[in-house]
Amino acid sequence: MIDIDAFGMTCPKPVILAMQALQRPEAAGAVRVLVDNVVAVENLKRLAASKAGSVSVDAVDGGWAVEISGVAAEAAQNPAGDEAALAEAGIACPVPEPAPAATTVLVGSASFGQGSEELGGILIKGLVYAMSQAENPPSRMVFYNGGAPLTCEGSPMLDDIRELERRGCEILTCGTCLDFHGLRDELAVGGVTNLYAISEILLGPDRKVTL
Repeated sequence: MIDIDAFGMTCPKPVILAMQALQRPEAAGAVRVLVDNVVAVENLKRLAASKAGSVSVDAVDGGWAVEISGVAAEAAQNPAGDEAALAEAGIACPVPEPAPAATTVLVGSASFGQGSEELGGILIKGLVYAMSQAENPPSRMVFYNGGAPLTCEGSPMLDDIRELERRGCEILTCGTCLDFHGLRDELAVGGVTNLYAISEILLGPDRKVTL
């Protein structure tokens, strides 16, 4: 038997190493592969089945030990190459879905758009509510200038902002703005930030949306 440490390796590397090891005479039709992900475990099971071998899986510290045995010398040979053997075994590596782009929403006013402030207040409240219910809410919201009071006691959208925070959205309010409005002690949701941190956010890789 040949032991293979495949910790930290992703599909299809553990299976390819196992296939190559099985071809070596000293393996005598048996390999033991240490892996740390379920995909590798399942693919090694498929490999064993395709080679008419037996397989056992034992939990070890940090992962699993997958032992393949009873593989005949003829079955271990792989003249068609690794890719053909993977296809024959029914092994296909999953393609990870890309993570949604991180979005920072900048809120600098208690009103959305130009014109009627009353209408603008209705619109921004509706937008924040819609974001709180979205499948992919923003990663971060930064409230500053006229938007700073929206995170303070008495804000008509506190419940929606709290829901955003509950769902993983980081809520930040400019400390200078809170002090200017005399609202430092009235902050009701999220944390306080500063202009240096805001500048890093603005220059960072997140997608930015300004309300």
